Amino acid sequence: MFDSTTQSEHVVRTEAGPTSDEPSPGRVVVVGGAVMDATFRIKQLPAPETSTEAFAFNLCPGGKGLMQAVASARLGLHTSLVAAVAADRFGDAIIEYLENEQVDTSLIKRVPDAETPVTGVFQQQLGDSIAVNWRNEKQIRLESSDVYERRAELADCDVLLVTFEVPRDTLEVAVALVHDAPGSRPTVIATPGQPYEDDEVAADTLAQIDYIVAHAWELEPFAPPDAFDPESVAGALLAFGVDTLCLLMNGGCTAYSRPNVLRVPAPPAISKESSVARDAFCAALAAQLVDNERKFSEETARWATAAMSCAASDFPRRNPLPTRRRINEMLEAGSSFRRISAAAQA
Repeated sequence: MFDSTTQSEHVVRTEAGPTSDEPSPGRVVVVGGAVMDATFRIKQLPAPETSTEAFAFNLCPGGKGLMQAVASARLGLHTSLVAAVAADRFGDAIIEYLENEQVDTSLIKRVPDAETPVTGVFQQQLGDSIAVNWRNEKQIRLESSDVYERRAELADCDVLLVTFEVPRDTLEVAVALVHDAPGSRPTVIATPGQPYEDDEVAADTLAQIDYIVAHAWELEPFAPPDAFDPESVAGALLAFGVDTLCLLMNGGCTAYSRPNVLRVPAPPAISKESSVARDAFCAALAAQLVDNERKFSEETARWATAAMSCAASDFPRRNPLPTRRRINEMLEAGSSFRRISAAAQA
């Protein structure tokens, strides 16, 4: 473990305890990645063959799977993470962070004699960011057999959140296991980041995914080779059997589902987006589906979009993932803003 008093070790301490509100009876299992994020906050990206000074630096646990698990726990959901984590000092820090945030770590696979993957994040002042991933896939890999060993826990949850951080065959096995579960199966929410380069997701797997939450560029593998049109890609995914595509753009959400298209603009936020904004959206979507007996509605999309705006607005904080109270405050602020605007225009 790190000596937090040593300034040469730039590890950010977690906030004291989770800040979730009254817990929901829902249970969430997240299958995804857990890494260390090295985040440089900069005013602008340097030009080629030049450098720039960062005005802040953080080294803390990250990864889409990990952040979605923490976001779900902050919303009061009983949350477990299924991931491969190295048995090194970074891995120990990841486990400690998750436990402090009340995420169940009993399903995590610890890998001895391995190094924790690292993501380098370059984040600008208003939240725009780019990232470089070192996944260390030769050492750190969640196999399909690992997911199969945890099949009882996957089948017993209300919502399965799965990211493309895991190998494609691992994702396909996880989705198939919960889809074939007896009784009321879990709702499946998939995050296609990073998109698979070697192959596309099998059509049978797409048919078993209820919600895909994506940025436009992540949908290019599903587009025709000659053109990219989000509307046509959405139609193709729905034709494969995906129930709803939530396309996130400019801080808002466009939800494609049969037979409707629902557009939810972003609530007021200073920052455009942050690297964890989509993770907040996915967790909030899961919470709303649990609370409303799996029914997707405009209110569900609006609440999840508000969660995304909260994460964007609060991104300079150590952990900007919102609680239920924070999301409701954002929605109320947005309603007040719209009322004032309407009155001014009258």
